Amino acid sequence: MRGGILRLNAIFLLLLIILASILVLAQPKEGGRIPYFTLTAVGRDGKNCTLSSTSLTGRTVLIAFYAYWCPHCNKELPELAAAWNQCSKGGDVAILVGLGGNSTRDYDLFKKYALDGWYFVSENYTFAKLFGIEYIPAVIIADGNGVVRQVNVGEAGRGKYCIGINLAHSKSTQNNTVPIPCEQNKSKPPLIPLELAVALVIIALITIAALIRIRGKF
Repeated sequence: MRGGILRLNAIFLLLLIILASILVLAQPKEGGRIPYFTLTAVGRDGKNCTLSSTSLTGRTVLIAFYAYWCPHCNKELPELAAAWNQCSKGGDVAILVGLGGNSTRDYDLFKKYALDGWYFVSENYTFAKLFGIEYIPAVIIADGNGVVRQVNVGEAGRGKYCIGINLAHSKSTQNNTVPIPCEQNKSKPPLIPLELAVALVIIALITIAALIRIRGKF
């Protein structure tokens, strides 16, 4: 009986290690690929849009994490806007993720600088965790093949953002300029991220094993 319990504990430990590895691997690095995601965003025109890593294939994608109360974020958003005006091309997409805890104020800051191709995502901490975000502002730029070309944390400035956008353009082997379909007040719920699904499976297995162990004592 004791040997069986030890084996179960070893299996659970291995599963937890695998889960931790998945979380680490999901964090994008320059030269790595952005993780799979699907989320609901609001376009510059106020319409709801479903964005995913798959539907954004062929587009240079800039993902910025910020908060309305963050002074560095307030300084960087106009820099992002200037870089976007100078260096972006048709079909490029910028996803701005507000993490300020007040979606209205985050959205107001977004609207202040929003340009064509910009989309707002409110308080999606799961999405931020998927990208391994610990500090803001954080900006990730990926090419049309889904490869991360630049990662910036803190203040970077329009010049560096332009370098990242231009690099993404030069490395893309596809060019998707088809408008993203958006509808007013209609959106699809986001899919469960891979690491969350794995975590739920592990929790279920641990619960089942605990019930078996309790039953074995009687």
